Parts: sequence; C-alpha cells; structure tokens
Amino acid sequence: MGFLERIVQSHNIYLDKNGDLKNMTLYTFGDSWTEGVGGDLESEKKTEIPEERTKIRHLTCWPKYLADLLGVDFVNMGIGAASNKIIFDSVVSLVKNNTIKKNDLVVIMWSSPLREDVPFFPKDEWHFWGERYKSKEHIFKFILKNTETKNLKYRKFEKEYKEFYLDKIYDESYYNIINQNYIIFLQFLFNKLGINFMFCDAFDSMISKNINTEINKTHFIEKNKYWGFMKFTFRDFLMEKNLSDVWEDQAHFVERIPGKHPNKKGYKIIGDEIYRWIIEQKIIQDRKEEYINIL
Repeated sequence: MGFLERIVQSHNIYLDKNGDLKNMTLYTFGDSWTEGVGGDLESEKKTEIPEERTKIRHLTCWPKYLADLLGVDFVNMGIGAASNKIIFDSVVSLVKNNTIKKNDLVVIMWSSPLREDVPFFPKDEWHFWGERYKSKEHIFKFILKNTETKNLKYRKFEKEYKEFYLDKIYDESYYNIINQNYIIFLQFLFNKLGINFMFCDAFDSMISKNINTEINKTHFIEKNKYWGFMKFTFRDFLMEKNLSDVWEDQAHFVERIPGKHPNKKGYKIIGDEIYRWIIEQKIIQDRKEEYINIL
C-alpha cells in the first residue's frame, strides 16, 4: 500500500482527480539546516550570487526530500543564520497574508535560542551560543571577537564583560520563557486555522532539560507535534549514527561545535525521519470546521 492510500485510510484526506493531496503545500522554516547549506558544497563554490546558492541548496535540502515523499509542492523559507524570532515572524507573516492556508503542512526546524538579540545587550553585538559550546576555540572565534569600534578601551571592556557574563550571569530561563511562547502561540494559531504542523530542533534545544519549575509551561505543548521534544536535536540524531559521510566535510562529528552542516545524504536521512514522524503521529489531518471558526 502506497503513502496516499495509507493517509486516506487513516486520516480521511480527500484527493483531487490526479491523486494528489488536495490543496496541500509544504512550508518549511528554519536556519541554514533548513535552507540546505552543505548539501552540495562543490556546486555552491561555483557561484558568488546568493540567490543562485539558495537554488542549489534547495535541490538537496530535507524539505525537498520530505516533499517528494509526501508528493506535494514545497516552499522552503529556511534562512542561513536566522534567529528563532526571524523564523517566528516569517511564519506569522505568511499566515496573516493568507499564503499558508487550511490543510497546508508547516514544519518548523528551530535554530539556536542563543541567536536572539536580547534587550539587555547592545544591538547586533552580543550573540551567545551558551554552555553547550564553551570550548576555548569557540569562545575566542565567535564570542570574544572584537566589535568594530575605534575605542580600544571599549574592546577590552567587551571582552572582559563577555567572559564575566558567561561565567557569572548567563541563565537559560530568559530563553526558555521566550521559546515556550513562540511554540505555544504558533500551536494555538495552527490549531485554530486548521493548519497541519510539527516542530523540531536543528542543533540546539529550544527548551532546556533543566527548565525551572516556576516558568515551565511545557504541559501546554503538544508533544506529539514536536519531534524529539527536550530530548533530541537533529544533530544529535545524525551524531548517534556515528557516520562520517552524512556531514559536509565527510568527517565524524566528534565535538559539539557550531557551524557544521549535513550533506546531501544527511539531509535525506533527516527528510526520511520527519516523514516517518508525520505518518506515525498522524500529523496530516482533515480538520473539522468547528476548530477553525475565528471570532
């Protein structure tokens, strides 16, 4: 029995005359892991035009493989280095302008929470990746690099304060509050409008495993719509396979450092796993009208 037959039997999805899922488009959101960076580096190197690189990436990204398995068209909104705020706003924008409609499927692969611009840091200067990546090499390369300023005393201050912040001030609670709100807002929105959806994490967990009880609202999150919730990221998923030929540099992922992407094979494995989860958790449904009445 093929995919369409299984979906029709278990979810009562209506088909058009060509046998396709009726009026369903796959929309995917995320950062470079969704855009498809690393899928075909050799082809990417042949052009300096950003738009051409994006086209190349979309040929080997996991959204492409997932769309092929589903037999639907896809729109890949993945943006390299995107923060979760950018991802969140992009989704809401496409819903508000009626681009994403009832019965479409939205898959969001969240980025690192620590890419957020936060109000208590200077704009465009402070981006932390947190305790998960506190190797000396990473701190000096990504965190303690100098801000462009003519004031040498400010440069010294910034370096010292960043070290102090990471050691004495940093707390994941701020990010846990923000991220829970992103997830719950979109979950409520999708359910009200009859939009099929699922969430997952690329290489960093949206919600910390040791989230403080006082701010924990995760009981509102539909776990069956969130692959690997608070347990696995897709980087963890690939790392557990202990393969070298799933990464862009054809080397094993030994250390948990940022900046490494899957290659074509890696993205194919991710697409296959998301497809399996969609089928297992019955993500695609024929929504009932009573759930989409908007006041």
